[in-house]
Amino acid sequence: MNVFRILIACVVSMIFAVPASAQPYEISWYTIDGGGGTSSGGGFELSGTIGQHDAGATLSAGAFELAGGFWSGVLLAPPCPADLNNDGLLDFFDLQAFLNAFSANDPLADFINDGLFDFFDVQAFLNAFSAGCP
Repeated sequence: MNVFRILIACVVSMIFAVPASAQPYEISWYTIDGGGGTSSGGGFELSGTIGQHDAGATLSAGAFELAGGFWSGVLLAPPCPADLNNDGLLDFFDLQAFLNAFSANDPLADFINDGLFDFFDVQAFLNAFSAGCP
């Protein structure tokens, strides 16, 4: 009989249970103005910023422009022109990609941007390939 009462109590409590509701998501807009830093380990590096006081629009006058804000003007690693398959390595596959593009007159193989596919493009590619990636 005791089990029957517990079962009835559970059923009644489920019928009258109030559905739970979550709080709305909110991200307030403000800055902490300073801090951040860089963490690294192995071959990885992570940089972050806590806040900046000048996060906002770009200011310009004449030929000059000033962009403030989070990570404004971050310089990416310089491109590696000979890494044609964009895998971060210079290897046989980049050479193969260049030869395929060159034989198909693909603009990717026009290394000196003159609209022609000739020895000078091959020479420019080989120079870029031997220079390596930064």
